[in-house]
Amino acid sequence: MGTVARGATTYNSRRECARERAELPAEGRYRHPTVKLLAQVTAALAGAETLASVMTILTEQIMPAVGATVGAAVLNEPCSDHYTVRHIHDVERGAQKPAPFSISAPYPMAHTARSGQALFFADPADRAKAFPKAAHFFTRRYHSTAVLPLAVEGRLFGAVSFHFSVRHDFTDSERGFLTALVVQCALAMERARPQRETADKQAQLRALAEVSAVLSTSLDPATTFGDIVAAVVPQIADGCLIHVLDETEQPELAALVHRDPEQERALRAPMDEFPPRLDAEGGVGAVIRTGLHELVTDAPRTLDRLARNAEHRSALSRLMPAASWLAVPMTQAGAVIGAMVLTQATPAQTLFTEGDIPFAQELARRPSQAVANARRFTEQSEVEHYLQRSLLPPALPHIPQVEIAACYHPGDQGTLVGGDFYDIVPTDPHHWGLVIGDVCGKGPQAAALTGLVRHTARAARRWDPDSRGVLQAVNAAIIADHLVQRFCTAAYADLDLSASPARMRLTLGGHPHPLLRRADGTITRLGRVGTLLGIMNDPPLHTTEDDLHPGDLLLLYTDGVTERRSGTAMLSEDGVRDVLTRTHGSSAAATVAALEKEVLGHGPTPPGDDFAILALRIT
Repeated sequence: MGTVARGATTYNSRRECARERAELPAEGRYRHPTVKLLAQVTAALAGAETLASVMTILTEQIMPAVGATVGAAVLNEPCSDHYTVRHIHDVERGAQKPAPFSISAPYPMAHTARSGQALFFADPADRAKAFPKAAHFFTRRYHSTAVLPLAVEGRLFGAVSFHFSVRHDFTDSERGFLTALVVQCALAMERARPQRETADKQAQLRALAEVSAVLSTSLDPATTFGDIVAAVVPQIADGCLIHVLDETEQPELAALVHRDPEQERALRAPMDEFPPRLDAEGGVGAVIRTGLHELVTDAPRTLDRLARNAEHRSALSRLMPAASWLAVPMTQAGAVIGAMVLTQATPAQTLFTEGDIPFAQELARRPSQAVANARRFTEQSEVEHYLQRSLLPPALPHIPQVEIAACYHPGDQGTLVGGDFYDIVPTDPHHWGLVIGDVCGKGPQAAALTGLVRHTARAARRWDPDSRGVLQAVNAAIIADHLVQRFCTAAYADLDLSASPARMRLTLGGHPHPLLRRADGTITRLGRVGTLLGIMNDPPLHTTEDDLHPGDLLLLYTDGVTERRSGTAMLSEDGVRDVLTRTHGSSAAATVAALEKEVLGHGPTPPGDDFAILALRIT
């Protein structure tokens, strides 16, 4: 293994010990070098502050120094009966992966770990006779074996094994020396364990505080879940998964993060291919169904139990780096809404134990209300979205020799339901009514008023084709329906396609002037200013008439377009005219798309007000 340094203390591991032993008479070979080595080990362990550093000294320094070809240490987890092979030393194969360990197994290490009895086998036959079921583990490299307990003041918490490729008779001197080395390691582990437990508790408290701090920052479920798992990985666990019940009451993967990107992909693949089932005997589905936690420390056996078939077991095999996991239910108002799973892929650091369950339950409890709030917000947003869509025509009609295009964007101030709307109303194949408007306010009240205005205009158009008459009917409906004064702006255009050129009658009720782009590129403002609707019983309204020739484009829009701000500068009508100029000769759809892009890009933040655009082009 070469020379190993620890502070100011150095020793030449195996070669130095072998040389010094050869220089001593047989009865003294375990006196001088062992005293020196023991002193060096004691000094090194005195500076070891963590359990991992103690295990490193044991497996990477002590075992090679005494000539062990292979060695291992088994430890139980604090507050737990679960044991793990935490470190394995192999001079030929290097460090081996840790693995779960059963102290009820008929193996030498298990015997010592549960009984505290030291075992020494100079001859392989003696070892095979004592533990016949373990014989298949031992090759020629395991000629002689020593297994010693890890214990302090009668408290037994593991065992250490030394395997030698040459015969060791384990004289009293060597037995005493190996015992002294292991006792020193046990004492160092005992000192390091409280520090590790304290560090773990501090990390858990930090994670809880971080989760609490981030829960109020967003109502978006994806953001909420992302903040939760980011507070857990890698500080507490190697991986974290969150499943929530979807609208069909089935578990749905909401978040998955792992410190190792490859392992994250390995975790995600079987989740996508074999999602959890509520009727499963274990796993996420069982946790959600029963509301009980699940602690797993023997991953291979658990995966065998959870596998639905051979294909499922093959997929689950990709989870094997996860040596331990802890799944706890997420509840809200007494009902289980999902499950959180913490995974640990590095048992050399720690395994989840019963002592971690209260923390995991508290971790899952804190975001439950936030998750419920986020889900309600999403549901509300969806309702608002469908409500807003119901206030707009489901599809634009096909009008011969006419292009129609439109768009609507909600504002970015708290609600998806705005007051802007547009509609196209047919009376016969040659006569069409176009209406665009903006009711005051936002939210459900604005939606109710929008619905009233739109449907009143549709109904009025059928018995009174005059554009002024339609807006008068809308005005009367607003006044009659609302005790509290509400109002709206609207522009109504009656289009007669039977004439050549097409004839348009336009009436404005406090609405921005539409713009007409002629086929030659000339841009004209249309209409006469009229009074807001819903303010007085007989508002002044004026009707104008214009001809529309092939290639002419009529553009109607709400004030969310012209009042779009970038700092203190508004887009204004001049900005709309610029877009019309740049898109001269373009279709109605291309013109609307260009204006929409201009509005959205005018300023560093999304528009605060909603806006609607409606364009008609004679072909």
